[in-house]
Amino acid sequence: MAMSVDELKIAEILKGSTSLPFLFVGAGMSMRYLSTQNWEGLLRHFASFVDSTPLAYEKFLNKARQHIQASGRESTKNTLNTTIADLIENEFNDNWFTDSRFEESRKNHHEIIRTGVSPFKLEIALHFKKMNLDSIPEKYSKEITLLKRLGKKSIAGIITTNYDLFLDTLYPDYTTYIGQEELIFSQSYAINELYKIHGCSTNPASIIINTQDYQNFEKKNSYLAAKLMTIFVEHPIIFLGYSLDDENVQAIIKAIVDCLSEEKLNMLRDRLIFVDWTPDHLGMSVYPYSRDFGYGKVISMTKVITDSYEELYSLILENKSKYPTKLIRRLKEDMYSLALTSDSPERILVMPMADDDINSSDVEVVVGFGLVELGKQGYRGISPEQVYLDIVFDTQNFNNKLLVYETFPVLLKQVAYSLPVFKYIAEFDYETLPEELERFTTYTFDNNLANNSILKARAKLRLSSIDEAIEKAGLDVKRQIAFIQTLAESNIDIQKLESYLKEVLTANEKILVNSDQYTKTTLKKLIKMLDYLKYKK
Repeated sequence: MAMSVDELKIAEILKGSTSLPFLFVGAGMSMRYLSTQNWEGLLRHFASFVDSTPLAYEKFLNKARQHIQASGRESTKNTLNTTIADLIENEFNDNWFTDSRFEESRKNHHEIIRTGVSPFKLEIALHFKKMNLDSIPEKYSKEITLLKRLGKKSIAGIITTNYDLFLDTLYPDYTTYIGQEELIFSQSYAINELYKIHGCSTNPASIIINTQDYQNFEKKNSYLAAKLMTIFVEHPIIFLGYSLDDENVQAIIKAIVDCLSEEKLNMLRDRLIFVDWTPDHLGMSVYPYSRDFGYGKVISMTKVITDSYEELYSLILENKSKYPTKLIRRLKEDMYSLALTSDSPERILVMPMADDDINSSDVEVVVGFGLVELGKQGYRGISPEQVYLDIVFDTQNFNNKLLVYETFPVLLKQVAYSLPVFKYIAEFDYETLPEELERFTTYTFDNNLANNSILKARAKLRLSSIDEAIEKAGLDVKRQIAFIQTLAESNIDIQKLESYLKEVLTANEKILVNSDQYTKTTLKKLIKMLDYLKYKK
């Protein structure tokens, strides 16, 4: 059957790109297939647990408006919903510990609560875990079949703000990144991946729902935007299950737009496709749409209006990669690993194809297609956590030249110049270092690793060794690292510090990402101390 004019418009956008599209999936998709609630519906559901009256939600809504007005904040949908979540969460958490309705939860999940997870977030996670593909109405069976097929060769990946496991179940072979930090600080490959940027029901602590959660999210929005920017510039982005005015989506797009030059902005234009589900709409209608993000930055988008997603999914399926995306990701991962490693296997040569100085008798495998440049790009994607872990375990096998001259000039600006670098710059003449690293040439222990509060604590505690610090702190790791950071340079045994850090990081592999802010910051400070003491020349 010949395509309609509107279908051809979408087909041209997809075929005009050299990369597969990304799906950006919102609550509307889960509402369609799993009958989940929207944000307001979720809050209504949990309001009923703390107030059995018919107007329970309206009571919290009224209180939230009063709170927002009293605080002088702007009243938007997000501020209203997060404030309602604050109010419900406070009462819910008080009731949860004694309410008989949660007796089974207390029995099965007491260890999670002991780690500091909010009972409110735990129950939200359990609520969404109950949703599964078995509950999808029969009328959507064709759409689900098509949607599953997209994941094989027709989409590069998915970004979502949903907590449920609909997409995880649909695409079990995808590598999933949960939350902002996991995406920002992990090596990703932009293929066969699922980014759950607002958290997931498999990790209650990751769920973003209240005011504090959103404030923390917004603080790191520029880092997330930097991570997503390449995806937005290189791939068509198809928004499913969102309103055009969704504040979360608009904030992410604005953060990305703010980072782009006019040249890159032009690359973004016409790549964004918003799908607007409209009941009883016949066929599929396609319209141009523009949004002004301020400072003269206007983005041209494409708006699709439809009642059924079958046509859209079928159009996306017309565009396929030669190989399954799962295989592409595996190959890309292996190539990156090869390009990033300084001590590659003996008889594999990595070099540009244009290089004529290849003696075929010396090597078994020649890997070309610009892998040197691929290596450079990979080095720009290295996370701070990878660097911190390498200081302690020495397992990353970084190419120090690429790290110092490609990674650090960018990465240091993102982390306010707080990063261990001495291990990597030790082999270079300080005068040849990039300007972003010049400050480290005059670095000293007390001036750069000990602030006033640490110096005061040092004078008060008067600790003389790591062993004494651990003994006085007891079994609590948070107290241990707080005490160790007060030690004077002359009182730190480098080998003992290294052994201690290996022990802590081995016992909790995710501590640099998933622990509270104080623990992460202090532990990183100890790693910077180790780097300074062991490698500063």
